[in-house]
Amino acid sequence: MNGLAKKSLTKEQKSEITKLILTGILALAAIAAVVLTLVFYFNTNNSNETTPNNHIDVTSLADITLTSKLTAVPYVKTDIDGLAYTANSSGTILFYEFNGKDYVQTSETGSMDIVVPLSGQKIPIKLHYIERGGKLTGYGVFTVNDSDSVYIYDFMLCKITNLPKGYEQDGKCLLVANTDIDAVYSNEPVWEEAFVLDRASGKLSRFLSDGNRMVDTNGAVRADFATVTNGEIKASGGIIPFFTGRAYEASIVPKTDLYIKNKNKETLAVKDVLDKYTKITSDGGIVYFKEITGGFAAMKYLNGKSEVVKEFYSTYGEQYIRSGDWILSREDGRIYSTYSDKVIELEQFVINPSDFAVSPDGKYAVLIGTASNAADYQIWIFNTETGKHLNFSDDDYSRHLGLYFINNSAICFYTVTAEGYNEKIIDVSKIA
Repeated sequence: MNGLAKKSLTKEQKSEITKLILTGILALAAIAAVVLTLVFYFNTNNSNETTPNNHIDVTSLADITLTSKLTAVPYVKTDIDGLAYTANSSGTILFYEFNGKDYVQTSETGSMDIVVPLSGQKIPIKLHYIERGGKLTGYGVFTVNDSDSVYIYDFMLCKITNLPKGYEQDGKCLLVANTDIDAVYSNEPVWEEAFVLDRASGKLSRFLSDGNRMVDTNGAVRADFATVTNGEIKASGGIIPFFTGRAYEASIVPKTDLYIKNKNKETLAVKDVLDKYTKITSDGGIVYFKEITGGFAAMKYLNGKSEVVKEFYSTYGEQYIRSGDWILSREDGRIYSTYSDKVIELEQFVINPSDFAVSPDGKYAVLIGTASNAADYQIWIFNTETGKHLNFSDDDYSRHLGLYFINNSAICFYTVTAEGYNEKIIDVSKIA
């Protein structure tokens, strides 16, 4: 018989062969799983899609810097999410859209020429505006070079926006203005004037009453007669708080009362408030600040009565500083909501902050200030959900200004240089 003769296998030999075959199959399966994992990993990391929480090793500010560039004037946020504007001394207004990394110039919806009557002067303003989804935002600037006939005012910044809810009128909007050039780039401006603007005719009528308004030593009507911030003009339901010093003589330490506009009626609510700040609560209450013995308190005005929200036994504006609806203790790093019981605890707090901001969703807190010496400006980013934080020394040792959140994960700020404004946009979502 050709070939090798077949030999019978024992039961033990058959069992051993079966074990070897099974071991080989399992080994091949494990290798395949590893290969698939590696393929998935590399495909995922090479994908063009990015998530807001990319897991990277953050070791420097450059790792989370989206944009760093020199601009002629700084960005200022508007009432429309993701939209900023710039204003220069020649009255040029430009709008910029945030694209996830940088501000990119975008076209305005339109413009219009108006004249603002104030202190017997007729102040010419060219307004530039954008309308989106029922929201209106626009700005205009007057400087002393714009008219030879205006001799009391050197500067005016105007803003147009929707009339507050309860005051809507077809074809009309709200125009507010201030004459404080030092606050031109403020993200929390105080507006000295408020008008209803007829968009078709350009005609202005007073939104807040102007009767019995006094004149200051420069011949201008007093700027503290009826002032508002962006918070008050967003109020709804017909109740509009505003601030006034009309009951007091102009002094080095001016006093301010809180008034309420309800349709055509304006009434005193609280005397001698501490700051031009209010927060309208869901039940129609108005939160404000008031000085108390040894410190200050956040108070709530509702139905003609005031009650304490919380008390602080230190100096407002020094040991405690405010940003939006949050107030920061510069002594221990606690951040308090101005109108609720929420408190954000910041661990390993060793910074002397000059400014701070909290993201709209409350997840991130960003502080800027000094740590070891007056020239050592640093940025601290805290993830309030995980308790993690990182701090960075910036290579620009000058004071950081204009800090605000563009959205829940991106912040914007600038420093002043001899060449202009060094604008930076930072992605805080990398702080896990």
